[in-house]
Amino acid sequence: MNVVSKDNLIKNVSVAWPLALNAILVQSMVLVDLMLIANLGEISVAALGLVSAILAFFVGTQYALANGTQLILARAVGGNDRHAMANGLVIGWLISAGFTLITSVLLLVGLDELLSWLVDDPLVSRQAYRYLQVSAFMLLVSSFAQVMIAFFNGSGQTRLPLYGYLIEIPMNVLISLVLIYGYFGFPELGLRGAAIGSLVAVSIRFGYLAWQLKRQRNLPIMASRKALNVAQVVTHFREIFPIATNFVTLASGVMLHQMLFAQLDVYSFAAITLVMPWMQMGAQFVTSWALATSINISQFRGRQQTHLISEFVEQAIRIILLLGVALCLVFVAFGELLPILYPKLDEQTQQALAAIAPIYILIPLVRTYNGLCGHSLRALGQSVKVLQIHFVTQWVIGIPYLILVLYCEGPLWAVFGSILLEECLKVFAFRKHLKRELTLLVSSDVERRTKR
Repeated sequence: MNVVSKDNLIKNVSVAWPLALNAILVQSMVLVDLMLIANLGEISVAALGLVSAILAFFVGTQYALANGTQLILARAVGGNDRHAMANGLVIGWLISAGFTLITSVLLLVGLDELLSWLVDDPLVSRQAYRYLQVSAFMLLVSSFAQVMIAFFNGSGQTRLPLYGYLIEIPMNVLISLVLIYGYFGFPELGLRGAAIGSLVAVSIRFGYLAWQLKRQRNLPIMASRKALNVAQVVTHFREIFPIATNFVTLASGVMLHQMLFAQLDVYSFAAITLVMPWMQMGAQFVTSWALATSINISQFRGRQQTHLISEFVEQAIRIILLLGVALCLVFVAFGELLPILYPKLDEQTQQALAAIAPIYILIPLVRTYNGLCGHSLRALGQSVKVLQIHFVTQWVIGIPYLILVLYCEGPLWAVFGSILLEECLKVFAFRKHLKRELTLLVSSDVERRTKR
């Protein structure tokens, strides 16, 4: 590995480690609620599993829109264009907030019918309804915060969002704990108390991010806001649309998976609900390396240093494979610690957890590789190809397989194994297309140098 490559990988680490901690803290918000309400019983756990799937779709779409904006901002940073950075930030706010307002209204209007269709148990449905009523307001605050996080990440200031989460999480724990169980004279709100705690904590993080944004020097936000026109918004939206569509495809697939899992008995569904946030946290932890890689690729493109990308990506792949193996070993230990983490679980829930253990242990190995390839292809301008791969493996193969297994009343491991099946199918396609893009990149660089 040459000195340039080492320097770039060190830079990747400096961007990735705050992103990794951010990912842990983001996912820990779900885990906070899960661990705090676990003692309320399987009904509350199942309700939280259902609403988490619905919220994951909306938050995931916000994240997708912000992720597309993040790549645009990273290119502007690479070109040292402050006006382009301000434009990207303001347009990102407009798009994200507009999406959230429309979807939140639709969610609240059709919430009762949606929950009635998704779950038969009226107790689960009632608790989920109360949680989602509060969470609609949390989504609006989050829409602005996500774009600010994209700005800080795209400009390499990944520690600032990290500090925001370090403020948010303790507040979430304290407020949720008080409101769930009614400590210090407050009413005992149960699962709804967890939703209120999350809303207050997210609002506090938003305030911190807004303060940090105000401290940014030479960022003409007001001038960009006044100078915006429809053409700029359309151009921005066209670039992020394939990325957003890709994330929406994945998020809606994950939501549908969780809804289909809800058709299982309450013990099996509770087991999956207990495991999924930990799986997602592990995936997000390693995805931070992939995100940092995509940010640096975008900055290479902004600085016209595309000749450095190929070797940089190959080195990043080797590292993420090692991280994937390490994560598999972490989940082996996690399986042994489950009785300690959740000591009051029903015996049938414990049996279901044991049945799906081999699957959630193996998933990180392939998911981490796919994540890096997908993010790298997006940064190289191949978002449509990534979308096609995800759509075919998830919607054409994975979800029909899951529906078939559920219809045939297959074993729990076969139902949960639909996630692993999808990830395995993506490996070959991602590797093939990424290798081709890197080869074309090297060829174009050689051709350009020859002409010079």
